[in-house]
Amino acid sequence: MMDAGQWVALATVVSACATAAIAILTIFLVIENRKLRQAGKEPQVIAYLAPHPDGNGAINIVFENVGLGLAKNVAFSIECDEADFEAHHVLIQTHNGKAPINALPAGEKIVAIFGVGFELFGNLHNNKLEPLKPFSVRFDFTDLDGRKGSTTTTIDIRQFDGLLGMMNKPALREIQDTLKSMDQRFDVLAAASKKFVEFVDVTSVSHQVRQVRKSDRPKSATRRSPK
Repeated sequence: MMDAGQWVALATVVSACATAAIAILTIFLVIENRKLRQAGKEPQVIAYLAPHPDGNGAINIVFENVGLGLAKNVAFSIECDEADFEAHHVLIQTHNGKAPINALPAGEKIVAIFGVGFELFGNLHNNKLEPLKPFSVRFDFTDLDGRKGSTTTTIDIRQFDGLLGMMNKPALREIQDTLKSMDQRFDVLAAASKKFVEFVDVTSVSHQVRQVRKSDRPKSATRRSPK
């Protein structure tokens, strides 16, 4: 059986252990709070494709800050096959030009037209191509404290494969192509009719005039018959 001194020593050890545990827990809480505060100011910029809300067959590319902090000086670059982009009539530039985007607040996004759905899938008039190759979008930015960050997103147009209407021409584009074809036919018809008119309309009426003196005997004026 322990005496009073032993009990006091044991209590001291337990108290010391509890104090150390509380100190360690406090340190962890401080670290976690710091991480939470940092996460509250950390931006996260990503890119993705989305159908145009008007349902006209266009595909938008979206740059969105899904983080909790403001993104400053956002610069993007697209790593892709340039020839493949050109063959599929991609409309966006592969870099953001001379100056980065000044600021992109948390939850905000920038939307731009990327291309037309059926063209991105390779249905280009009479030419059949493979769908657009996967590409990557890289963002470089800074947060409010000036710390630099970067993200890279890989995008594949085939994510929309199997969705009805994504690979077909929109109705307005079908009408436009039909009217364009009709215009070309009308141009051919107009050119042919013009040649026909020039071919049949070759007659003209003209009079031959001859000067005479007053002393000359009057003669009947000669008239050239129509050709």
